[in-house]
Amino acid sequence: MVKTLDKMVSIIESFTKVKNVWSLRDLSAHLGMPKPSLYRFLVSFEHYGILQRCDNESNWSLGYCLFIWGSHVPQVATLQQITRPFLRDLVSKTGETAVLTVYNNLEVICIDKIESKHTVRQELTVGERRVPYAGATSKIHMAYISEDEVNAIIQNGLRKFTDKTVTDPDELKAQLARIRREGYSFTCEERDPGVWGLAAPIQDDMGRVVAAIGLIGLAFRLEKDMVPHYIQLCCHMVKKIEEVLCGTTQTRKPSILDDTSTLQ
Repeated sequence: MVKTLDKMVSIIESFTKVKNVWSLRDLSAHLGMPKPSLYRFLVSFEHYGILQRCDNESNWSLGYCLFIWGSHVPQVATLQQITRPFLRDLVSKTGETAVLTVYNNLEVICIDKIESKHTVRQELTVGERRVPYAGATSKIHMAYISEDEVNAIIQNGLRKFTDKTVTDPDELKAQLARIRREGYSFTCEERDPGVWGLAAPIQDDMGRVVAAIGLIGLAFRLEKDMVPHYIQLCCHMVKKIEEVLCGTTQTRKPSILDDTSTLQ
């Protein structure tokens, strides 16, 4: 049953924004699954509305059922509705791309974004999954998960994406502790060459981190004296989001980041 479920999930996850239509032959080659058994899965998915045939009948795409299921996830919908105006505000004030991410099963997933107006910008796709140990918008989540999960991520292996990716477990844990103390994460060229990132955690009324908002930009545009302002701005937005999300102002440990007098 577990192997069957694994196959079902691998089929569904093959449909992405980049590749949203598959033929039986191409999907079979992509998954390394025999065409007869794959076809049985596709027909079953079609029956339940999970997949649908395209106009020419020989290609397949995602069906309406997944959209219906997605609408049944109120937390994600609520987070997107609440945070979107603040993401827009971040883009307006910084000129860089703003993102909303969540953590699930040892991965960080982008669930919403507002893109920068710049012609040259870093691409991050909604629905894209990333490792939690590299980059600000990922590492902010890793700082707040359990020690067991942190160790599981480390045991899975720390791939070096750039020469600035931290792959030493002790150094990584020290960075995570600093992120928890400071309440934000800032990295430069840790996940993608020429790209910086900044992120801050969003907490619910129980103090649990349910999501994070972040900024992503290209390093050649970043002026060092703007970093403190971006940090302050991002943390200020998080506090506003939490007030809406929880219906009350959160009580937090006083921090220099609470000084919003320089915000515009």
